[in-house]
Amino acid sequence: MTSPLPAYAVPDVKPLRGTDDARRVRYRGDQLATCAPVAAVLDRIPAVLTTIEEVWPGHTLTITRPDLCAQVSVGTDDGLNWGLSFDDEVGYLVQPGFVPSHEPDPDDLLEEALAAQPDVDSAYHYDREYFEVRMARMLRADEMFARWLDTIMTAHREFARRRGVDLPY
Repeated sequence: MTSPLPAYAVPDVKPLRGTDDARRVRYRGDQLATCAPVAAVLDRIPAVLTTIEEVWPGHTLTITRPDLCAQVSVGTDDGLNWGLSFDDEVGYLVQPGFVPSHEPDPDDLLEEALAAQPDVDSAYHYDREYFEVRMARMLRADEMFARWLDTIMTAHREFARRRGVDLPY
């Protein structure tokens, strides 16, 4: 007999399991892309994004919406404390100094954009590709993922502005 999913789990979407703790849920974005809150944010994101940081001198990457979703994830064991992460390619969209050879900017654009989201009590950039966020109220995983995508886009646009990159979108 399986235990029912917690209230912060997404109905009809099986979470990834990394532990035996039934309270712990983790999702990749591609699992949540068709959920209403996520789909609404995805509709506002360009079909193809261009990295701001160069992967190597003179070379940027493009990331499609489906690729972005597949490279971003959320997880929690209580609906209030969230772990948010992304794969390397997404770092080139949003993080000054993601490539060690560049001088990092003094501001953390992602942490700032996370902290500015409604109902966020705290946001902490724990590691290069991992953030911890404490919410003032419980959210379901698809709602948190939608906020994470929105945060990534906010940081991406600000990163481009600060680097003098005129995005075509």
